[in-house]
Amino acid sequence: MKIGLVELRKHCEVLDALVRQVLASGGTPTIFTNRFCAEASTVRGLLAEQWQVCPQGLSNVEFIDFCRPLIVSLDHVLFTTPVDDLCGLLAGNSVGTPAYFCLVHNFNTFIAEGDGRRNAEIARLVLSGAARILLPDLRLANATDQRRARAINIAYPEFAPQVFDRQEVRCCVPGRVYEGRDCAGVLAALALAAPRLEQRLTVDFLGQNDSGEFAAAIQAVRPAVSPRVVLRDHSGYVAQDVFDTVLAEADFLILPITESIVRNGVIETRGQTCVTGNINDMVRFGLPALIPRFYPLSSHLAPIAGRYDSPRSMADLIVDWVNTGAFNRRKLQATAALAAYRAECLCALDQVLGQGLRDPL
Repeated sequence: MKIGLVELRKHCEVLDALVRQVLASGGTPTIFTNRFCAEASTVRGLLAEQWQVCPQGLSNVEFIDFCRPLIVSLDHVLFTTPVDDLCGLLAGNSVGTPAYFCLVHNFNTFIAEGDGRRNAEIARLVLSGAARILLPDLRLANATDQRRARAINIAYPEFAPQVFDRQEVRCCVPGRVYEGRDCAGVLAALALAAPRLEQRLTVDFLGQNDSGEFAAAIQAVRPAVSPRVVLRDHSGYVAQDVFDTVLAEADFLILPITESIVRNGVIETRGQTCVTGNINDMVRFGLPALIPRFYPLSSHLAPIAGRYDSPRSMADLIVDWVNTGAFNRRKLQATAALAAYRAECLCALDQVLGQGLRDPL
């Protein structure tokens, strides 16, 4: 089965996860993307001949138009980020062309009325039937709403969990500092946990921190948590290879997902109408993670997730995991858990692609 994956923005982690899934399902992927994603990809070396990379100086629209003969020769085409640059391709959609799928990351924003929002034209085309909506996690699917009938898991395992024998514990809060992550809540939990920790904990806020307010908050809390807790942050962009290296050496993650986020004036409910990419960080490296209780997960991931509902309960989990090494016990359970989750992912992808050949839009 010939499957096209089109990513014209910078969601390289989503693109890579889907490439791995397509390969595992026995499909043949052809990737259409930009130089940023191509250079950041961890799978490109395996598929150099199947990557179509937009040349410098060519617009996205020109690139897609140039690739149109190859795109329309495929069985399925997945747009990993819906952007208006794809409208020309979809507007010419006709019988005999591929089954097109549009991965919708923020459902409420996508279906909102009005032309003021970003990429409103591609949304209008997809909602009118030019492509099938595809949601990024099975927990977002709703069989009673045709627009939410199809879903896959974009989070996908890649590496086996690693257990480390060392004198410190390393924790990461992956992703840039922004309103969708309650990083201040993490600092509050660390301040509560620090006096009870029996060994050093290094916490890396592994993403760009251009928030002066949060940078000041880190500086203010450092004396209170030292020497048991060492805090690290990054003022600039964290390159993918650096990001991956730090994650690969982590003992566990903290994923301080906020319950909702506003996109272009539209409220998205996390885990219900949109997802966080940090679940991919968790399953990709097989890392145990502390996650808010409200956020839905596959039941297969329960063995590697610790649930909290406040800074205090997060602090209690941090103390337990650091002092008892509970994260390593969870890593030992992760292999079987991730195998079951991987099967869930591939089953969902196979079902969606099979329906794409049979079902009407």
